[in-house]
Amino acid sequence: MIKKFISHVQVPANHLDHSIEWYVKFLGGTLAANFGDFAIIDLHEGPNINLWKTDDKTTSTFTVNGKPFPTIGIEVEDIEQVISSIQDSGVDYEGDGRPTIDEEGRKFFRFFDPTGNMIAVHEEPKS
Repeated sequence: MIKKFISHVQVPANHLDHSIEWYVKFLGGTLAANFGDFAIIDLHEGPNINLWKTDDKTTSTFTVNGKPFPTIGIEVEDIEQVISSIQDSGVDYEGDGRPTIDEEGRKFFRFFDPTGNMIAVHEEPKS
């Protein structure tokens, strides 16, 4: 197998221009290109997110035993700042607006973009 790295992930966007604005403003991405039918959002590390314009009722979120799961996970440096930004954006999120913390001290927060694609952010414990 020839492998290098994951270059991009792709998610649907019901309103492409609105999704572009949301990913830039609330996730800190940069618009790398807009081709009309899809746009490339650069998150500055790791794979790009390609937003595909669609009128279909679809999302990239899947379920496990009826519980929604994200296809995108983003490591962040300041999860509290990200949570505040997500809450300001008006999209839905899981729980009470606070991160969950695992046994190792890792913090997690899961939310939905404007189309309903679930995204997870996590912050590693400080050393």
